Amino acid sequence: MDKQNQLRLWAQGLREASRNRDWQAVARLDAELAAALRQWPSLAGWNPAERQALDLLKQVHTQVREFCAAEMRNLGETLELMRQGRDRWQAYAESTGWDGSAGDDEEQQHLPGARA
Repeated sequence: MDKQNQLRLWAQGLREASRNRDWQAVARLDAELAAALRQWPSLAGWNPAERQALDLLKQVHTQVREFCAAEMRNLGETLELMRQGRDRWQAYAESTGWDGSAGDDEEQQHLPGARA
């Protein structure tokens, strides 16, 4: 496959993978792209269509990178909220004596055939 088509396929793949939040596919495509760019000769020998495809890929790559960074920030905020919620629930459980084992004896008494 020629460079122009390969570059366009990577751009399309990155766009679709990020849209689908398929981070493994994004990472795979990014690694493929990095390896290929290291192997290809300098831009001096590229024709205008190949350079245009590369420019498009650069734009898409930048957009995907920014989207990934935003998703990481959102994930971090969500995890922080979950951590805060866990801390509140844990404090509530400790303050009320509800630690998950307090009701075991009481529950056992209500079971059929249980001894009092």
